[in-house]
Amino acid sequence: MDFQGYLKEIFSTSLLKSGFHVVVILALAWIALKAAKKLSLGLVRFVARQKEDEEFQKRTRTLGEIVRYVIVLVVFAVATMTVLKELGIDIGPVLAAAGIVGLAVGFGAQSLVKDIISGFFILLEDQIRVGDVVNIAEREVL
Repeated sequence: MDFQGYLKEIFSTSLLKSGFHVVVILALAWIALKAAKKLSLGLVRFVARQKEDEEFQKRTRTLGEIVRYVIVLVVFAVATMTVLKELGIDIGPVLAAAGIVGLAVGFGAQSLVKDIISGFFILLEDQIRVGDVVNIAEREVL
């Protein structure tokens, strides 16, 4: 096969089309991550202006970081599933397996989930913030 025929075959196949879609998906995910960072920083600045209290501002930064990391996790999961689908991998079984694993982990790690939720409320109620130093078993922990 000559070079021109080879190029026609590549451009006629869906490989180029799928590759382009993957690049677009990754670009949109990158833009969404940048927007999430700007949005969380803007939200933190807006809320931090409500009070001049340094402790309130620390708490606001902490909660802003939590929100940003949750958004990053969601964007990453959606982008990964979309790319897998675009590459021709059936994501139905992957989603079903993730649901089953999530259910099993949920039952097996109830105390972990409870601790995560309790930790979020500890932060929300202003009991601990980023930059605080605590003593645990006679040792200082940052």
